[in-house]
Parts: sequence; C-alpha cells; structure tokens
Amino acid sequence: MGDATLIVGRNSLLARAFRDHGGVPGCRFVGHDELERPDLFDGVGRIVNFAFHPELRSGPYRADLDIDLRLGRAAAERGLGYVMLSTRKVYAPEYAFGADEVSPVGPVEAYGRNKLTIERLLTNLLGDRLTVLRIGNVVGYDRAQRRSFMTSMLGSLAAEGRVVLDVSPFVRRDFLPVEQVAAALKALLNQGGTRDGVSGIFNVGSGTAVEVGRLVLWVIEGYGRGALVVNSPRIHDEFVLDVGRLAAVTGWQWSAGALAEYCRSLGRRLAKAES
Repeated sequence: MGDATLIVGRNSLLARAFRDHGGVPGCRFVGHDELERPDLFDGVGRIVNFAFHPELRSGPYRADLDIDLRLGRAAAERGLGYVMLSTRKVYAPEYAFGADEVSPVGPVEAYGRNKLTIERLLTNLLGDRLTVLRIGNVVGYDRAQRRSFMTSMLGSLAAEGRVVLDVSPFVRRDFLPVEQVAAALKALLNQGGTRDGVSGIFNVGSGTAVEVGRLVLWVIEGYGRGALVVNSPRIHDEFVLDVGRLAAVTGWQWSAGALAEYCRSLGRRLAKAES
C-alpha cells in the first residue's frame, strides 16, 4: 500500500473539475475502462470513484453494474481508504429541507435507492475506511450527452431559446458550482492526509436554498436572450443540505451570494460558444 490517490472516472464532470482545481499530491487519474490493468492499485493508498453506470440511474440495482462495489472489494482486500460520491437523493423527502448526515433516509427514485444500497454495501466492506459524500445539485457548464438539470437547461436555451420547467419556479433547492464540489473534496482529502482519509458521511452543498426559476433567469440574463416557460405549478423535490460537518472538519466554505454571477457567467459562456 502506498500514498497515491487513485481517481476513477477521469472524464466525468466532477473528476475534470477536481483535476483542474489542482487535485491533491499523488493523484492518478484513470478511466472506468482501465479497471483490468494489473498495475491499477500499485502504490495506491486510497480510491476516489467518480464513475457510475448509467443504467443504475433509472433501473433496479444490479451488482454486476456497480463500479463502486467492484472497487470497494479491491479496497477492502488491500486495506485502502475509499471515497464514494453519493447523492442528497438518499434522504427521505419529508426530511430533505435542512437534512444533516443523520437525517432519515428514504429515497423515492431509483437513483437514490441505488446510491443508498451502494453506501450500505461499502460500509459493510470498509467500515471506518469509507468516506461518503452526499452531494446536492451541481451547477456547471456541461454540454455532454448526460441526464442532468444543467445539460437540459443549457441545451434547451441554445437550441430553442427557452428553458422549460416542469415544477414551480419558486421551488427551492441547494445548488453548488462544480468547482466548489471539487474544492470541498480536495479539502476533505487534504484533511485526511495522504492515506488515511476522513471517514463517515459528509453533505456537500451550499447550505442555502435558491429558487429554481431565479437560477434559470440568471443563466438567461448572462446568455442575453431567452425565455423561462413553466409547465406546472407543483412544489416538488425541495431540499437544502446542512453542511456544518463539512465546514467544521475542513474549514471549507462558500458564499451562496456568488451563485448569481456564476450562473450569469455560464450564460455568457454559452452565448460565446454559440456565436
């Protein structure tokens, strides 16, 4: 066992942000298609996995598709630390507004259910060598073909000149720029040293609720044109994370007041790309 940090899923939005943010000393980035490499774990002290099979986002749990389980077993065999990227969707909806790490879980969607299953499997395998990040809604410039709020919003704005919401624009959610998610991860890894990572569950979010419609309008403002269309008045999936533990352990903090200008910058970037 060594001191290197193995980063799996190097092409994911979050992994790229982590790399661009400077990572931590001794990072080794690999793709999910390199897991058969015989030297994969040479010199490694801990694993951070960003890879997730797309079928587990909407379908039932399948162990054969679970990259975390595969890597977690390898970590358990070698005595390595492990960082899993989970989701705020594991929390029960009635406790999601203000949820801290001990709030009741009760996911209602396949993605949340599968992530919670993986959390429990890894906990059984790794015990206090496991760190779980329950991440809120990530905001960033993402034009890849993936299912996310940001790809849908930016794609619709560029193609149709509008953004369509299927919930009330007044629905409040916890949004955090992708670069700040990377910064929080970096702070946790640095706090834990080169091998023995800080263990347990950490919420990763802004700790502030922002109306979805307001966020969309900030992006449209930066883009310079476009419309917000609301198809439903329903109040659905409101949440905000308590990030006190993350701040207490790492000292990481971020001002939610910076979100407006960040979103405008995404709109300006989209306009430049489309010009």
